[in-house]
Amino acid sequence: MQKHLTEEDKKRIYDILAEAYIDLISKQLIGPYERKVLSYKILQNVGKAESFEEVSEFVSGLLASYPVFQNASVRIASQIGKLHEEQLIGRLQSFIRQATV
Repeated sequence: MQKHLTEEDKKRIYDILAEAYIDLISKQLIGPYERKVLSYKILQNVGKAESFEEVSEFVSGLLASYPVFQNASVRIASQIGKLHEEQLIGRLQSFIRQATV
């Protein structure tokens, strides 16, 4: 089960990706044209994403060309792990409640 991204989730993801993007620029690893293309890709893909998994797939694709997004990938994977943990706890609580009825 995938949780739909809220606007707050998307803001957090943009912040995570912005850190990596700024790192690329500060290290002069991309030029002006590539900056525009990359920023457009980030805005479009995160804007259209409906789940953390979709964002994770997009960031994994970025890693092929931009290894600096590794930290962003780890942080997004962490968010997915927390979500799955919350879902598991919810299912266990539901099961326990049903078993005690």
